[in-house]
Amino acid sequence: MATKLTSREKNLLLLCVGVLVLMAGMIVAKQFLDRRKVALEKIASLQRQKMENDGWVKESPFWNKRRNWLIEMMPTTESLGRAQGQLLQDLEDSALEWGITAEQPTLPPLNTQNPNYREVTISVRLRGDQTKVLDWLAGLQSPEKFQAVRELQVEIDTRSREKTPQVICNLTLARWFKPDAGI
Repeated sequence: MATKLTSREKNLLLLCVGVLVLMAGMIVAKQFLDRRKVALEKIASLQRQKMENDGWVKESPFWNKRRNWLIEMMPTTESLGRAQGQLLQDLEDSALEWGITAEQPTLPPLNTQNPNYREVTISVRLRGDQTKVLDWLAGLQSPEKFQAVRELQVEIDTRSREKTPQVICNLTLARWFKPDAGI
């Protein structure tokens, strides 16, 4: 048969039960705080996303105007290969008009991965008077022509014997066209 607990044993039992209750409370509190932290981070993330979305909605007339301009103005092409050759010819003719020598033209592979546009690129090395080359480059990139300079390296031609500074320029130029199905 069970004997009665002494007061010291009762105190120890109460202390053990108190410690167990305290530990259970600490575990529950930690789980609550962890869940609360995750919930607060998610709320902050959703608030940032909402602010960003509100900004996009507010700017939608501006972007719709640009989209409509692209639909109306972006050129089309039957053949990307022919368009790439035409871009090279236009570049060489323009450079020749400015007195710039075009060398080592290369036709990189055509980019057909983007569903929003089709792209042709050319790479060429140019030599000429520094001011003429820089002025020519400034007018080369244009939204109306749907042309953009993809890569540009300009360095001084130290071997040139001209009185004016000469440069060597490695240029990669891209032109964009409407996708097959339209924008």
